[in-house]
Amino acid sequence: MAISLKAQERTVKGKKVKTLRREGIVPAEIYGQAGENISIQVTETDLKAAIKVAGTTQLISVDVEGKTTDVLLKEVIRTLDRQHIVHADLYSVDPNTKVKCTVPVKVTGESQLVVAGGVMVMGASAVEVICLPKDIPSVITADAADLKNFSDVIDAGSLEAGEGVEVISNPSLMIAYVGQTRATREAAALAKAEA
Repeated sequence: MAISLKAQERTVKGKKVKTLRREGIVPAEIYGQAGENISIQVTETDLKAAIKVAGTTQLISVDVEGKTTDVLLKEVIRTLDRQHIVHADLYSVDPNTKVKCTVPVKVTGESQLVVAGGVMVMGASAVEVICLPKDIPSVITADAADLKNFSDVIDAGSLEAGEGVEVISNPSLMIAYVGQTRATREAAALAKAEA
């Protein structure tokens, strides 16, 4: 289900867009599979609300004066203090054509190695995937319980992204592993000596 966003065609361009921003309106561009670029403007409040729900993985249905286009958020430029949006790029999609996008990865569960004193080390927090727009997962989860040895690593190649979704990041991209501490090394050495 796409998130709805109302917009208007934008006639103000170049340096004049500063006047829009002062009124709480963000200039944006729709480009991509639908053909030519469309310059639009949207209220910052509405855009922030859509971004909060959609992120980079959910479709936003942009209604430009009665004409609807499904888009993915591609880029958001913010002010230095990150409080305001200066510009947004929206990529129009064809429901029957695969798209490439970035999906966050969340590590859930608990590894016995952490319980035994190891330290969870986190790597990449997102991976690139390719799939049909309707199949884009909002998040890909990985189970820390799969880390049973200190040599085990959750990497991009071991992620299960769902049916029709292909992870295209480097398979060796590290997502998480459990690092040894001095205490776990000493316990392992002691166990080895006793054996």
